[in-house]
Amino acid sequence: MNVNVQFFSRLRELAGTSEFELEVPDKATVTELLRILYARVPELQEWDKSILVAVGLEFVNREHVLQSNDRISIMPPVQGG
Repeated sequence: MNVNVQFFSRLRELAGTSEFELEVPDKATVTELLRILYARVPELQEWDKSILVAVGLEFVNREHVLQSNDRISIMPPVQGG
């Protein structure tokens, strides 16, 4: 199945794009998505411990099961200002 992955802030620079389509197995979890993503863009893996993931407008944990055509946001930690 395909999902749309969007990158924000520094992660967008590392990915070299603001978004792309990514094929993942049916019923893939966020953990599986990240594994596939890190294989495609290895530089992102250094952010693994602090990365935030949202599906649509909701932050999700790494066990969250993805659905076809989900819009995934990959973000660095939120910082105060």
